[in-house]
Amino acid sequence: MKQQISDTAAPAEPLRLGQLLARLDEIRRDLDREDLDLEEQLELYREGCGHVLRAKQILNQVRAEVDLLMSDVDAVETRGLDPA
Repeated sequence: MKQQISDTAAPAEPLRLGQLLARLDEIRRDLDREDLDLEEQLELYREGCGHVLRAKQILNQVRAEVDLLMSDVDAVETRGLDPA
């Protein structure tokens, strides 16, 4: 008997980048197995594609934040400081 998920269940917290990469590695290993049928392989592939997309989003957000922080640093008044 399958357990039904309640509609009031709290949504799962999104995976962090390290967790996504670890899961992608698991998926890669699973796809290398010879005992999976085509449907199972396709399900894993779809899951992996979703994780790759989320990882790209995380990296783009981090890049944007670093760029913003660096622009703030570049804007700091440096008059009178030794450039070395």
